[in-house]
Amino acid sequence: MKTKITVLCALCVLVAACFMAGCGREESATFTTPEGKVTVTAKQSGEEGTVKVETKQGTATFKTGPQAVNEAELGVPAYPGAQVVSSGQYGETKDSRSGSASVVLLSTNDSFDKVVAFYKANMKDIRQTMDQSIGGQKMAVFMTGKEGNMRNVQIVASASGGPTNIHITKVTEK
Repeated sequence: MKTKITVLCALCVLVAACFMAGCGREESATFTTPEGKVTVTAKQSGEEGTVKVETKQGTATFKTGPQAVNEAELGVPAYPGAQVVSSGQYGETKDSRSGSASVVLLSTNDSFDKVVAFYKANMKDIRQTMDQSIGGQKMAVFMTGKEGNMRNVQIVASASGGPTNIHITKVTEK
């Protein structure tokens, strides 16, 4: 009987330790200043976080992490098979106006030319294009959308090979 109680207690301690250790838990802290308040929230993994700044002038929110931005929010397709290096989102409300910016950085081992061809074929209503080589770098930029709802895709790779990096930005104003 004593052994069963000891095992049960040990199991309870183990379960409690798991919950206390986080198991995906978020931690949050709020700091108040005369100008406003700042709330910082982070996942225990350290890979995701949110900072919210509230003042009399408005609110700004910053989100980071591999899943901070998704393809639907960007309005531009993510390159198939590319790895998310980083992503972030910024939102601001000020009186009756608001705006936001979403950014994602992707990387792939596919060639620069293959990535450029993908975006030429899959982006709609491209307004401006730039394709150039500078020193040992190749760069292409595609812009789409209209004022108040712009998207920009920048593709960069070394002329000597290596990974191709894709930087997608969406900026909206209301």
